[in-house]
Amino acid sequence: AVVSTQSTGGYSRHRSAWERAGWEGVLGEVALDIGRIAERNMGRDNRVVGDHGRDCVAPYLDEEFVSFVSSLPVQYKVDFTKERGVGEKLILRKLAAKLGLTSCSTLPKRAIQFGSRIAKLESRREKGGDKCPRLATA
Repeated sequence: AVVSTQSTGGYSRHRSAWERAGWEGVLGEVALDIGRIAERNMGRDNRVVGDHGRDCVAPYLDEEFVSFVSSLPVQYKVDFTKERGVGEKLILRKLAAKLGLTSCSTLPKRAIQFGSRIAKLESRREKGGDKCPRLATA
């Protein structure tokens, strides 16, 4: 879900930042992600969803929710001493387990474009915020 990955340390580069620079590195990466979400993530997501005649609903973008999650200590959100699929998005994994969703609470996170392998079909030079040159009109 949008912002859950950004604000709860769900990307592998968050783990890499922790290995490189500790908690400060993670906080820097999360701030960078939140700062560019409108252009990078929401632009891409809105184009994909809108292409199918639907509206994108992003409950994790609620201002109160983002403010609350941002106010939590990073150690509540991630524990990179744990293996992949356990230590990321820790707060959401604990909630999922508490709600009885135990089987999915330990799965490694995979973005839809990578989990579906669609990213491999596209140019690796394209980024989520880029306008598709194949669809651009003069």
